[in-house]
Amino acid sequence: MKKSVIVLFVLIVTITTSLNCLDNISMKVKENPVLAHFLSLEEILLNEDYERDFTPTNPPIGTVRQTSEFEQMEGVLVVYPLGVPYALIAEMSQDITIYTIVQSYQQTQCETYYQNNGVNMTNCEFINASTNTYWVRDFGPWFVSVDNEIAIVDFPYNRPRPLDDEIPVIVANYFGIDLYGMDIEHTGGNYMCDGNFVGASTDLVYDENSNLTPAQIDQLVQDFLGIDTYHVTIDPLGEYIRHIDCWGKFLDVDKVMIGQVPETDYRYEDFEFVADYFADQTSAWGNNYEVYRVYTPEGYPQDTPYTNSLILNNKVFVPITGSQWDDEAIASYEEAMPGYEIFGIYYSGWANTDALHCRTRGIADRNMLYIRHIPIQGEQIQRPNYEIEAEIIPYSGEPVYSDSLLVYYKVDGGEYTFVQMTLVEDFTFTGIIPSQPEGAEVAYYIHAADESGQSRNHPFIGSADPHTFTITGTNTQNDFTGVETKLLGNYPNPFNPETTIQYNLENNSKVTLKIYNTKGQLVRTLVNSFQEAGMHSTVWNGKDTNGRNVSSGIYFSTFDANNEEGDYTSVKKVILLK
Repeated sequence: MKKSVIVLFVLIVTITTSLNCLDNISMKVKENPVLAHFLSLEEILLNEDYERDFTPTNPPIGTVRQTSEFEQMEGVLVVYPLGVPYALIAEMSQDITIYTIVQSYQQTQCETYYQNNGVNMTNCEFINASTNTYWVRDFGPWFVSVDNEIAIVDFPYNRPRPLDDEIPVIVANYFGIDLYGMDIEHTGGNYMCDGNFVGASTDLVYDENSNLTPAQIDQLVQDFLGIDTYHVTIDPLGEYIRHIDCWGKFLDVDKVMIGQVPETDYRYEDFEFVADYFADQTSAWGNNYEVYRVYTPEGYPQDTPYTNSLILNNKVFVPITGSQWDDEAIASYEEAMPGYEIFGIYYSGWANTDALHCRTRGIADRNMLYIRHIPIQGEQIQRPNYEIEAEIIPYSGEPVYSDSLLVYYKVDGGEYTFVQMTLVEDFTFTGIIPSQPEGAEVAYYIHAADESGQSRNHPFIGSADPHTFTITGTNTQNDFTGVETKLLGNYPNPFNPETTIQYNLENNSKVTLKIYNTKGQLVRTLVNSFQEAGMHSTVWNGKDTNGRNVSSGIYFSTFDANNEEGDYTSVKKVILLK
């Protein structure tokens, strides 16, 4: 769907720009050359035969989970000389540590500029290293959790820039954490993840790894990053860079921000395609993604790089350029992310394909308090209670405060109240929201704190944007006998180790009830028999046909009831959380 004339134009611009720079660049990649975000002419020529100094490793052993941008960060990584304004550094330094990669001879100069621009120097550390550029998002480290300890995954950077390519190794040594080498040529700007085993890139990753099949790439991403679902999409932007952060962004586990262009723009259909694609996908929480749009027309007279933003704990930094669309971009983030502080960061150096996100990288908190929970959402039948189950894991190793483990909930927009969570086993806790009347809307979030000083909520922002569900009916025999055939769903959901699936039959029927995984593979047949009209239930214990425990994730209960009156089918999500 891309127009070949655009590709040709971009190539001409790239070559012309590169020729203008040849007086300043030797044919050997060296320290701090005059380089652009795109490949220069010499790099295009060099890249064909370039051998990267990269050491692949075996994947991590244990449970691997890649951390997301909207999880807790202990710091942010930048490169000096900076590609961002000092005002941004000053604001970020009020809350977290600024880790600046700087050559040793430039550190004093960097410190002076920081001090003169109001940076909190008590929250500054310096990593002495040389780089080719300041695009640390692209070449910097990717953080993962391996059995609840933060580690780094390195990869061959898709630019022939050896100093940049070495930074993940240097950062791993600086922090004294494990380093793994994933042999996929990649770049950080073309990657995002949700912290719950889902990731996304454009098809650039396929093109740059033509020696691997998509299945092989998916397998490496799963082995090294724990990504079970890898969305690889087209690039709608129509630019040379083909990075996903130039037009899209995960804002939460079930929220995605996608750029938007006018209908007259030749890229309009492509932008709508990727927006519709994500709207049709199931998030790790079992619901479809909420897709938010931010208006990003062609960058004339000012660029509009609004998806190239940085989420840093409870703040969001959005690049603005003086465009007439800046205010609308801020409003889009405010709508999508209630409870967050939204900062517009003006800088004359932003470009449509190169802004704030490209030049920073959050550093996952090595002592984070991690809460894993699959929320109760949507319509729920009336029950005696609603069990809220979560894993609450202090990466610091410090114990949690038992009296801090709370489920806050409110009904129909009232005031929050709370119930205490209790230990089930290991790091698993439950709290009980009592039964509510039909039609009630329940909003809730989980809170926890530990002795290292960490205090966290799930969802991350807590009360301002809680999980919600609505009570739609009751679950007694009398309520459903004699009414329409219906698959009512399962309780609890999420579940561990077993769940009860309920359904009603208006007439005597031949019933099948089967469990499928997200790949459409049959996992287990629970019911295959003739049954009388009335309320029925069956239990799934989380095992497959061969009696083996299945892994955590999303499954589907497929219900079919056939009788003389016709055929009824229904499918509902079933979520196993271990």
